[in-house]
Amino acid sequence: MVVDDKLKLDIAKFRFGVIADFVTGVRMGRGERERIMREKCSRVYAIPGTSRTRVSRGTIELWIGRYRASGEQLSGLMPAARVDKGVYKSLDLNVRMALRDLKIEDPDATLPVLIARLRNKHLIAPDEELNPTTCYRFLNSVDTEPTGEQNADRRRFEAEYPNAIWQCDVLHGPLVRVEDGSLKKAYLFGIMDDHSRLVVHAQFYLNETVDSLRDCLKQAIQKRGVPQKFYVDNGACYRSEALENTCAWIGTALVHSRPYIPQGRGKIERFFRTVRESFLKLHENTVFTLAKLNEEFSSWLDEYHNRIHSSLGTTPLEKFTADMSSIRPAPANLVDHFRECETRLVRRDRTVQLNSHLFEVPQGLIGKKVDLRYHADNPQLVEVFFQNYSHGFAKTVDVHVNARVGRQIALTPKKKTEPEPLKEAITNDCSGGQLFGVQGHEAHP
Repeated sequence: MVVDDKLKLDIAKFRFGVIADFVTGVRMGRGERERIMREKCSRVYAIPGTSRTRVSRGTIELWIGRYRASGEQLSGLMPAARVDKGVYKSLDLNVRMALRDLKIEDPDATLPVLIARLRNKHLIAPDEELNPTTCYRFLNSVDTEPTGEQNADRRRFEAEYPNAIWQCDVLHGPLVRVEDGSLKKAYLFGIMDDHSRLVVHAQFYLNETVDSLRDCLKQAIQKRGVPQKFYVDNGACYRSEALENTCAWIGTALVHSRPYIPQGRGKIERFFRTVRESFLKLHENTVFTLAKLNEEFSSWLDEYHNRIHSSLGTTPLEKFTADMSSIRPAPANLVDHFRECETRLVRRDRTVQLNSHLFEVPQGLIGKKVDLRYHADNPQLVEVFFQNYSHGFAKTVDVHVNARVGRQIALTPKKKTEPEPLKEAITNDCSGGQLFGVQGHEAHP
């Protein structure tokens, strides 16, 4: 994706994260709405495309209006004008946030000292050079006055209803035996509902990657519905564009915990402590295959869900199912929200190249940048999107047939014609196209 288009999408996803509480259909009283609005206006953000760190009430209300006016499409939150002014392209978002936080912790620290601390914390590589001018410019443009967050109110918090907030984390698990007979570490991805402590899905995987995370999230949604917020760490797999796209398409706000302040995920971390002290302790002398480990863990988790939780006074399952009126069910085409997405410029011969294959798209898209969405296990079934609208599926190009057609056409004089106008999109659903052969299924941003 080119810089301008990617930045516009990043801005739209950030804006959706800010307004998600107000537009996801959850019941909210006037007092509750006012409290949430004040909290959002007082927060410090890392906003894509600008050095500003705060958002005003008027801006939030404007975004809410635009989102609803667009039919709740993510495109309604994209900026219309050029947005790369003030972007610190040589500073990664995580580096900017960490640099600002270190400056708040030690206001007298010089820039070389701050950069050395970034290296000590492994936030930048030992041989990575940061542009001093860019760093100075960034620090001068943001508020580095202490905000009192280190001593902020840490009283216990609980979401008001099921699926309002899901917490996610990873636990480094035991060694398992793989097909070649060797041993490999397993990683437990777990997602917990903040309101009920119900683990909506947890599973051991062989890799701590975004693919494992997205698979865990997909299974959680299939079983328990769509969350309003997905609260995660700042690790590499949580910062992936694939995860951001998925959350935006299903209407879930992706929220990252602040660097060095992980307390907001305390419930899932306490659950992992229980896993270590109970389940893993019970099987510490047994080496399972991955499938057998997950089978044993699933049985243990069922028992956990049906035990009285000391903090709840009831079981997690009973707490979750007590009031399900606010739960959004998983969309029928859920798997399509977990597709890969690449952006390409359509060539003059109406083709695009993806994964070493050549595809043909509608003639009206010539010269335009389109999004190509496909499943990783079926990369030749590619759906074409332009400005978040589906234009059907791309056709695989047979270059040998095209060569013969080209010679036949060359024998006949061509008439000079105007380019074919861009036809109306097949559907305004950015997540399904004609995949299911029906029109009018639920639209998503």
